[in-house]
Amino acid sequence: MLKRLFVALMALLMLLSPAFSQEGAPFLDIIYAPKQGDARDLSPYCTIKADNNQKNVFRLTDRDYDTRFNSEGFNIYTSEKAYGIYICFDDDPKGFRVYQYVDGTAYMAEYPADGYLHQYIPLDGATQIRVEPSEAKAKWFSVKEVYVLSQGNTPRYVQVWEQPDNTCDIMVLFAHPDDEMLFFGGVIPYYAGELKQDVVAAVITPSNKLRKSELLNALWAAGMRNYPVMGPFSDKHSKRLNTAYDYFGKNKVRGYIVELFRKYRPETVFTHDIEGEYGHGMHRMCADAAIYAFDAAADSAAFPNTAAAYGTHGVKKLYVHLSETNPEVFDWDMPLEYFEGLTGFEVAQAAYSLHKSQHRYEQFSVEPKDSKYSCYKFGLHMQRD
Repeated sequence: MLKRLFVALMALLMLLSPAFSQEGAPFLDIIYAPKQGDARDLSPYCTIKADNNQKNVFRLTDRDYDTRFNSEGFNIYTSEKAYGIYICFDDDPKGFRVYQYVDGTAYMAEYPADGYLHQYIPLDGATQIRVEPSEAKAKWFSVKEVYVLSQGNTPRYVQVWEQPDNTCDIMVLFAHPDDEMLFFGGVIPYYAGELKQDVVAAVITPSNKLRKSELLNALWAAGMRNYPVMGPFSDKHSKRLNTAYDYFGKNKVRGYIVELFRKYRPETVFTHDIEGEYGHGMHRMCADAAIYAFDAAADSAAFPNTAAAYGTHGVKKLYVHLSETNPEVFDWDMPLEYFEGLTGFEVAQAAYSLHKSQHRYEQFSVEPKDSKYSCYKFGLHMQRD
């Protein structure tokens, strides 16, 4: 009896702390600690009824991003008035509708396809909520998680994304979800979180649906507010640069990176080690294409279509991980006020813990200052006056 009670209590605590009760995440509790006046998650106390597949409706609130719930729509009933709903879709959403019933009156809002996998929608004190796709029986309509929020300030774990605009201070260009923390460490926590600079995270291969959600969770925890740019390339493993290029076509890859530089116009770019850290071909390709694009993006004769669309752009500084050209050791050990005194390195560790699908690879961790693949060490590989 006591054992069952303990298990039930632990499950309830996990639901009450949905975003930061993660195994191996010693600093997430600090980042996501509830503040006075924050809205509470009402989900554990709601009744959810689905149009179909009712037996699996529990997946909407199991706080496991590796599960999903497929339905033609669902209704949420709550005895306490709800002032927000946070939806984490499994696939890039197309059009969908949210109905809310407030004091007996129904209101409907239509949401177009904007590509946000995780979306927050404010409500007006609803006691019944319905979520459904705009198209009948839409195959994309699959949801990982739903949070129903009480009145109060939006909790820090709720993601309210912005689209990056046509200029930014820094672009972090990386191969896979989790590389942004493993090898770049405090770049995002320090520049995006602490300094509030305009930072764009661009991943050339988002890998799969689960890893997209994990990337969003990690970036948000690390202070990113611009929605990441997710590239068009599939994840292919190789040890050779030419093999990686052969999978997709060198011209296509280089043209894509040139377009990124022109479209988002970063002042500074951080990217992978030329040797691909531990030799991964996708990492090598990312670095090689960035080095090529440093000059090509400023040349109107290179890839003239994107030059016509966005204009040319000269990146001022290109930092390459572990490069010996103008080497620099960044200080990710400064306490950061935005993260309650945590360091950039500690925030990167916390954010990496949200890439849960990758934890089976025990050899990977956020690389400390004196390690072989230290996330502190970069070289100013190219610069423009």
